[in-house]
Amino acid sequence: MIIELHALQSFGPSNLNRDDTGNPKEALFGGVQRARISSQSAKRAIRVSNIFKEGVRVPIADRTRHLIPDLIKRLEQEGVDKDWATQHVPDVIGRTSLSKSQKALYAQLSKKSSGEESETEATGVAIYISKSEVQEIVNKLVETNRSGEVPDSKEWAKWCRDFSKKIKDRTSAPDIALFGRMLADNPDLKIDAACQVAHAISTHAVNTEFDFFTAVDDLQQDDETGAAMMGYVHFNSATYYRCARIDWEQLVDNLGGDEDLTRQTISAFMRAFALVVPTGMTNSFLNKHQPDFLLAAARPNNDGQSLANAFEKPVEARNDSGYAEPSIKALCQYWDRIEGCFRLGKPTIAILNPRGYDLYPDEYAPVLDDLEVAQVGNLGEWVGKMTAALSEG
Repeated sequence: MIIELHALQSFGPSNLNRDDTGNPKEALFGGVQRARISSQSAKRAIRVSNIFKEGVRVPIADRTRHLIPDLIKRLEQEGVDKDWATQHVPDVIGRTSLSKSQKALYAQLSKKSSGEESETEATGVAIYISKSEVQEIVNKLVETNRSGEVPDSKEWAKWCRDFSKKIKDRTSAPDIALFGRMLADNPDLKIDAACQVAHAISTHAVNTEFDFFTAVDDLQQDDETGAAMMGYVHFNSATYYRCARIDWEQLVDNLGGDEDLTRQTISAFMRAFALVVPTGMTNSFLNKHQPDFLLAAARPNNDGQSLANAFEKPVEARNDSGYAEPSIKALCQYWDRIEGCFRLGKPTIAILNPRGYDLYPDEYAPVLDDLEVAQVGNLGEWVGKMTAALSEG
């Protein structure tokens, strides 16, 4: 079962996702320049959002280069001596295969504990780990410390190996289960992502603009002229097409077979997909806008698809139509034609069309009757129709 999600969403002047020069990200598609929001930015916005966290009802994971200092701090809170923790935690992380390059870090932490300067406490790569996995390590170290055992015995090495095997293919963190885990120091501990998220692109050509601004000095004397500072802010405005797909079976496997948590995760992700976008420069532009159109499909025997090619020919705004309405019509017409040619089995479909736009161009006669009858009244119904399809499937 594949759940595929599509959204059309318009934004006024904004800079949701910047490149290294401060400009809104772009992409060339269909021969014209488009506005773009990276998938990495979109996924992070979703996983750290309150909508997602409250929906899954279990703690999300941490992606961090500061796992070892965090573990040492946790052990101190449990009454473990800092020198003991500093000595053994880096070795434990290496033994559990979360990171293999800990020798330099261990030396730095040892220097710090002896009063010498330490350049950094961060690992070379970010470690993506669930809170329950962290707590399991803490519990074992506390138990070891209190028993007087030294964490280099055969029993300890066996526990570390068993822990590595345990986290190899599954996790308790819904965000890791969705987006996968790749540890550069140990590819064997990777978890294949159950969710793919496309880079969002504008449905039409977009040019980046800039705003020249000045800031006034409130305490400047009357006989003084000029501004306290001047600068430029880059922005654009666009109607974006966004797309994601979720593999139900992969997500169930990643979550250790917990189907209830899997449904909670999909429900939470769908709500966050609809309502959460990156917050770049939100204080300058207030880039909070609701979607113009949402389409979801549950496919029991298909791999899911992107509909980005509906906009390979850029949409044009005609007769004061704006971009949202012709984008919706282009998307629905493309869906109808592609589904008519390539469909392997009829999916369960849900459409949320809050502005009540017509779904097809006036002159177009749909091949299928899918979309008109699939419209629902609110976000809860849009999500509920997909989770019901999962139960039926």
